[in-house]
Amino acid sequence: MRYAQINSGNKLHLIFEAGEGFERDNLIPAGYVSAPLCHTSAYNGRYRMTINVPLAHACKNCQRVYKKRFSK
Repeated sequence: MRYAQINSGNKLHLIFEAGEGFERDNLIPAGYVSAPLCHTSAYNGRYRMTINVPLAHACKNCQRVYKKRFSK
């Protein structure tokens, strides 16, 4: 799991790294990262930056999706 910023000044979104995903059959291939978990319309296929540690609070919608999928 990484954090990515789409545009300067925007929130950080949660994304999957290579080898991660919600289902085992649909993992992210090596050398790629996923779209934001919240499927925001601002995503144009590119990120301004990706980082392992959050510098600020992540998108609340991304956090909600993550908690919903992985809390069992």
